[in-house]
Amino acid sequence: MPGRAPRSHAADTRDRILAVAVQLFNERGYAGTSIRDIAQRLGMTKAALYYHFASKDMILDAAVRPFVEAFGHVSDLSRVDPPVPARSIIEGLVEAMAGPGALLSAFVDDPSVIYRRIGKGDIASYRDAIVTALAGPEPTPSRILRARCAVACVQAGIFGAALERRTLAAAGAGATGACLGETCPGEAGAGRPLVPEDVRREVVEAALGALGALGPAGDALEPAGDALEPAG
Repeated sequence: MPGRAPRSHAADTRDRILAVAVQLFNERGYAGTSIRDIAQRLGMTKAALYYHFASKDMILDAAVRPFVEAFGHVSDLSRVDPPVPARSIIEGLVEAMAGPGALLSAFVDDPSVIYRRIGKGDIASYRDAIVTALAGPEPTPSRILRARCAVACVQAGIFGAALERRTLAAAGAGATGACLGETCPGEAGAGRPLVPEDVRREVVEAALGALGALGPAGDALEPAGDALEPAG
């Protein structure tokens, strides 16, 4: 069986640029990071960097693309017929946020970057499809609200836990085992989720709880009552 074709030098260089850029975005913020900063950290000239990326915005676009694609896969899962259980959708959303979505933690303090780059277009339609699927057939206003809360719960749970781990790591608490779950790297590395598995499981359960009672298969059922139904 033939082996995988070797990666080109240009592809490896692009990956290095993206990795260093994300590291700097985490350290200094997107606005506080310049092309010169990225080039200097890499030990290359600005001209060499511009050969691969014409602007800092193009670097950001390339960096967030894996998350947008992962979010799109969850959206596709939410559209299948027959519908998949809510748990499967939420688990997929958690993995997207904790994996490719790890980059977004670099912009928690700069939401304008998120809205400018991924808060529109396809990503908005993906989010709407996920909310619609979680709300179920013929959803009431209450179920739609619960579905939105479930999606927000995933985002807040993953990023909140990641920021806590980063704070503890920065304070040296990682050496004393004070971090959540497994090790405490402070931030995700290549191929490593943003938060450990036990935290991801807790986030899944919390998001399902936001949807309401759970049935035998782990899927969300119609909550008792519907306080948001319009009167009359």
